[in-house]
Amino acid sequence: MVGRNIRYYRQMKGMTQSALAQSVGIGKMAISNYEAGKRVPDYETSRQMASALGVSLSMLLAPGYDELAIVHGAFRKQSALTKGQQEFILGQTDRYLERLYEVVGVIGEAALPAAPVLHPLPADDLEAAGQKLRQILGLSAGGPVGNITDILENKGFIVCPISFSGRGFSGNSGTVCGRPYIAINTQMPAERQRFTLIHELAHLAFAFEENQNDERMVDGIAGAFLLPRADALRELGPKRNNIRNDLSRVQKEYGISMAAVVMRALQIGIISKGVFEATMKWMSALGIRTNEPSACASESSHLLEQLTSRAVAEEEIGISKAAELLEMPLSDVRRLCFGGA
Repeated sequence: MVGRNIRYYRQMKGMTQSALAQSVGIGKMAISNYEAGKRVPDYETSRQMASALGVSLSMLLAPGYDELAIVHGAFRKQSALTKGQQEFILGQTDRYLERLYEVVGVIGEAALPAAPVLHPLPADDLEAAGQKLRQILGLSAGGPVGNITDILENKGFIVCPISFSGRGFSGNSGTVCGRPYIAINTQMPAERQRFTLIHELAHLAFAFEENQNDERMVDGIAGAFLLPRADALRELGPKRNNIRNDLSRVQKEYGISMAAVVMRALQIGIISKGVFEATMKWMSALGIRTNEPSACASESSHLLEQLTSRAVAEEEIGISKAAELLEMPLSDVRRLCFGGA
């Protein structure tokens, strides 16, 4: 576990193995062996590595939860992520799940809602699949959806916040101890995060045939979930030659990107392919396609903070342990747990 910690904090620091080795005064191969679990660093080397990585020695040596049964979903077939980037993302995911389950191990599994049981179903119709996801989350058939992160966590899903500044990663999903998790890139705009959360939920809830374009299907399902057919027809009308003036309004009301609204209008038949292409070109010319301004409130997972604060309040863990679990300064943890006291 120490090796995984070294790799995790090194990657979070943005250091190469060579840079860390140079900071500590040892060879790069030693760092490689530590991270692979082939060797265990002695106390002094561990102390120097912790200092170089900007973490406490106890954080670097934390045992973690190796017994956690974590199953990661595969990265998408067309993913441009390098192997190193994939390892970085999975490392963040593992570390978050380990910290979360360490708290759960202290205060009990009952602190989490019952784990949802998903039996992947065929998905042939976008509209029906979108409605099925609303049923899974206990939502009405129509209308805007509120904070999706909170809704998922209240239904027993785990949302893992991942900070990734590179291109090519929106989200991923899998299971931990049989409970579904969704990892989300928190550096994306709020609308894209919401869309990705439902995109990943669709991957968990549906099975796709080999001849199906599953990525296109799940994108369509996510759109149908966020903006159901009946809502789109009511908001935009049955037939339109121009919907540009309605895009920002629908974006704000439903928490869905303007590009996704245009795609939904095409799928439902509200606009023709020609109008769709003209609208997309107009958006590209304005820079909206690549840098669409966000119009809805950002969402964040607070589950780990809530459970850690509860563990502190119940005197199951101390404030220093809470700081390690939350990877926050002591002063911030005190404010979180005691309101600045």
